[in-house]
Amino acid sequence: MSISRRDFMKLVGVSVASLALTRCIPPIGVTCYAPLPPSPYPTDLPLSARDRLRRCWLSFGELAQATVEESNQGISENTFGQELVAEHRLALDELVTSGALTASVADLVQEAYGAAVYHIWRSNAPMTCYEPMIVDYAPVSAAILVQQSDVLGEIADESTIDPETLTKAQAALEHDMAFYALTDEEVSALYERLVTEWQSQQAVPAFEDLELEITPDAQAAAQFIINLLTGQ
Repeated sequence: MSISRRDFMKLVGVSVASLALTRCIPPIGVTCYAPLPPSPYPTDLPLSARDRLRRCWLSFGELAQATVEESNQGISENTFGQELVAEHRLALDELVTSGALTASVADLVQEAYGAAVYHIWRSNAPMTCYEPMIVDYAPVSAAILVQQSDVLGEIADESTIDPETLTKAQAALEHDMAFYALTDEEVSALYERLVTEWQSQQAVPAFEDLELEITPDAQAAAQFIINLLTGQ
C-alpha cells in the first residue's frame, strides 16, 4: 500500500507520540500560535491570481483565530483551512495555464502552503499534549515557513526592503522548499534513518542543520513566495 509524503510525516508523528507517556508538555520545537488579528485585504474589487495567492498567505492569522473559535464551539473540521488550500490551488493553476509558473514549481508551492495551513490548524486546535521521543521535521519546517511569511508580509509595505532580510528569507525558504521537494521514498529513508539514530541514542540534527539539496525548483519556489509576499 502506497502512502503520500504528507500522510507519512503525520503518521510518523503519531507513531512517535504513542511511544511516550501522555503528558501536557509542549512538543520539542513546536510552539502553538497565539491567534492573530485577521489579515485585512480588499474584497470589493476583482483580484488577480497573484492577489488571491497573496491573500491566502496573509490569512494565517485569520485561520488561527477561526480555529480557536471553531474549537470553542466543538467544531473539529478545518473548514476555513480547506477553503484556503482550495483557493490557493485554483490561483496557482491559473498562473500555470498562463505560463507564469511551471507546474512542478506550482506543486511545490502548493504542498508547502498546505503544510503551513495544517500546522496552524493543528497548533490551535485542542489536542493531547505529548513529549516526543525524536525530532519531527514536518511541524518545524511548516513553522519556519509561516514565520518567513509573516516577516515578508510585514516588510512589504516598507519603502525600502533590507537586502539582508531578503537574503535570510531566501536561504530559509530554499531550505524549506528543498524539504518539500523530497520524494516519498526519500522522506521514508530520512525518517527511517532518524528512528535508527534515535534507537542507537545518536544525536539527531535540528531541521536547520539538516543537509538538503537545493534543487532549481526549490530555488524557484522560494523566490516566487518572496516576490509574492513582497509585492515584487
